[in-house]
Parts: sequence; structure tokens; C-alpha cells
Amino acid sequence: MPLFALLAAALPTTAPVHALPLWMQSNHPAIAVTLEGRPEPLRFVVDSAAGATLVDGRVARRYGLEDTTAPVSQAQGASAQGAELRRLRSTRWQLGSLQFEASGVQADLGNLANGDAPAIDGIIGNDITARWDTRWDFAGGTLALWQPGTLGNGAGCQPNALPHRGEGLRDFAIITVQLGQPQVPAIAVVDTGAAQTVLNLAAARALGLRIDGSDARVRVRAKGTEGLGGQPQPTWLHDLPVLASAGWQHPAMEVRISALSVFRAIGLEDRPALILGADALRDGQVDISAGAERICLRRQAGG
Repeated sequence: MPLFALLAAALPTTAPVHALPLWMQSNHPAIAVTLEGRPEPLRFVVDSAAGATLVDGRVARRYGLEDTTAPVSQAQGASAQGAELRRLRSTRWQLGSLQFEASGVQADLGNLANGDAPAIDGIIGNDITARWDTRWDFAGGTLALWQPGTLGNGAGCQPNALPHRGEGLRDFAIITVQLGQPQVPAIAVVDTGAAQTVLNLAAARALGLRIDGSDARVRVRAKGTEGLGGQPQPTWLHDLPVLASAGWQHPAMEVRISALSVFRAIGLEDRPALILGADALRDGQVDISAGAERICLRRQAGG
């Protein structure tokens, strides 16, 4: 198919139902959210790999959203130590022109802050975004939501790499990628909420990398990698020469290597896999269809 036809196939035939301003907050894509009809705009990260919508504990307390009778559960994030979650009472949400009533989940999100940047007030998870065909236009600063089935196929698109994924991964965008030169095939979880791309140890081994201190291509990241649980995991850094997938390619970039517990939780501990973070996505577009059945990556022209 000619290039112009591929590009035309990617263009929706209708306008999005909702178009939300998107900006980078502490290296995470964020949108403005209001709760309970209050005029105060809150800063929520939009995370394609979060299975639940979270509200930081300080916001939940200030807005009186806590439900002390709700049971506490554990969420498995990047770190080995899980984060405590508690269901909040139902409240009114507004994301631009999108309004609905729902009960989010309370969590401590303090570890997501970056230096002196404003605190992150919450996370919009795929429990909300997966109801729509979504376009994360990082370069254009917009998160657009269409009715399911609106966005086309076109260049840079592929079906979900785990078509028979379990219920817990149903709304997660998972693709196949190729790492380095020569290319190593791997499975990638598209994670807009991750600041940096992270390879698992199986991917590092497939690339011939060693983390025992004998490989000059690998260096220790002193801070490790923290998730919601707040316990840093040992982490190494590597300059990956190329990262490619289905008509999309990212030039050389620094990636992390870490045995994050999330790889084990989603069954990708023993095969080359990675968390594809916002650092690889922020100069282009990501389309994720409703239910994450199809994923499209596109880089900005000249990027």
C-alpha cells in the first residue's frame, strides 16, 4: 500500500468526542481533572498501564473522599513492596468535556514527584481510557477520545501481542518490538505512565549484556527504580542503539535494566520484555483502541 494510503487509513473520519489538553508532568503525561464539581484543577497522570484510577491520599482526605469501611488491598507496581490501596466513595469526575461518576482508589503517590515539580494528584488508569479509542498526541499536546472502532489501522499499527491475555491484562497495550542491532525480538507493555523504558533481565541477556560489573556498556543507576511501593529495585543503564516496531523506530536512547516484579506479575519474567515508557513515546503519537485490541506508534515528522 502506498505511504499516502497508509497515512490516510490512520486518520479518523470523525472528530473525537473529547479532546483533553496534555502536558508532561515530572516526565509523565498529565491532564487536568476536577472532582466533586470544585473549580480546583488537579494534575493527574494518564497511565495506559495502570489498571485502576488512583487518587493521592492527601487529595482524598482534603476532598472527604475516604471510605474507612472499604477493605485495603495491595497493588503490584515496579518495586517489590506493594502499595496499599483503598476504594474511595463515589464522586463526580470531570476531564475536560468528559464527565462521569465513579469511585477511585486511594494510594500514596508521593514517590512519583520529581524534584521541585508540582505534586501529582492522581492517576487516570486504563479502566477509564480503555472505554474509548484513544490518541495520545504527545507532540501536539492532546489526549483525544473517540467512540470505539473509530480510529483506523494504517502505518505503525499492530494487533495486541497477547491476544489471549487474561482478564487482568485485558486493557493493557502490548506489542512486539525489536531491540538493538542485530535485532532481538521482545514483548513491550506500552506504559505512558513510566518515565523511562525498562528492559527485563531476559532482554538484557538476549542483547548479550552483563550486569555483574564486567560490561562497560552497562552502568549502575544509583537510585534504582521505585514504584508505588517506594522500595527501589537494583537498576542498570544501557544506551540501546535502536528500538523498532511495525513501521516505527526510535533512535539510540538510554534505557534501564531491572528485574521489576511487574514482569513476573504479568508472566513476562522469563522472556525478553520491556516497559515502553514515555521517553520513547513523547515525540510522537500513540493510538490505543478500545480494549487495547490494536496499538499504533508514530513518530513526529523529522523526529
